[in-house]
Amino acid sequence: MKYRQGFLLYIAAFFLKPFLQDLIPAFGNNVNLLLCLTVVLTFLYDETLPGILCGFVFGLLHDIVFGIYIGPGVTALVVTGIAVLVLREFVNIENFFNALIAMLFSTWLYTSVYWGIYFVLGSPYSYGYAMKTVPWQLLFNCLVAAVLYLPLIKRVKKHRRDRYFK
Repeated sequence: MKYRQGFLLYIAAFFLKPFLQDLIPAFGNNVNLLLCLTVVLTFLYDETLPGILCGFVFGLLHDIVFGIYIGPGVTALVVTGIAVLVLREFVNIENFFNALIAMLFSTWLYTSVYWGIYFVLGSPYSYGYAMKTVPWQLLFNCLVAAVLYLPLIKRVKKHRRDRYFK
């Protein structure tokens, strides 16, 4: 994937999230478009720079514009991106179910790291309370990841012989 295309996807996700939150409250509060893009791009492409670097930049921008503190969202996004990078070494990226499992794991990890940072900063909320929205997040993030994964995997499969069978 070209960096410009990844950057444009992240810009669209950054501006689309507040609109989704206002238009469809259940969907907007429970989907993290930046997380979905970071996971799918890192999971599919050998070049991890568009996924993790753009995730870092736009996660930081999201924390600056919408967050209470600057840093928890970007840290959770980078930790999740690195975990997906490690995970992709052990699974077949062309299997749709592996992508969904990676999204499920990533959603849980992101939420756990995010809660952990806020807990260290003095948040009074328990882990159970923070995880009460995770089932909806798992559902909506998997739907968004599937919508992203299906067209992008076709582009990756086109170049299979270029990378693996030289």
